[in-house]
Amino acid sequence: MKKAAAALALALVIAFSAVSQEEQQSKPVWDHGDNVSNLTYQNVRIYKIYDQKDAYVVLYEKQGIDIGTAVLPKKWFSNEEGARKLNFRNLPKGLSPYMTVIKQDGEFLKVRVTVPNNRFNPIWSIYPRGKTVDGTDADTLSIEY
Repeated sequence: MKKAAAALALALVIAFSAVSQEEQQSKPVWDHGDNVSNLTYQNVRIYKIYDQKDAYVVLYEKQGIDIGTAVLPKKWFSNEEGARKLNFRNLPKGLSPYMTVIKQDGEFLKVRVTVPNNRFNPIWSIYPRGKTVDGTDADTLSIEY
């Protein structure tokens, strides 16, 4: 009788664990119900920022081995259309300068540049005189990572 009860208990434990595993596998890990945001962001490290009359030209790191160029029009810094597309933040001590590109539903929303506020820092420079910059009137930012 004891052997039959032990076998029955073992069978129940195995059955319940199989049902439990099926329930866990059917629910994806990333499903958080209503707690899912339509905002995404990507950070890139900044090598240099050139200040030009109408824009900032940013040299940034592409996949650790290449340098990309992004043009951030200064008109994005003004708050004419409601929300600014360009924000500058002071760099906390111990971090490298970086740029955060924020997208909403896959479309460009805004960019945050985290750099030292001191314009005498080597990260800042003046764009060469006489050279023109394409993209100073852009409404969106598309960069290659």
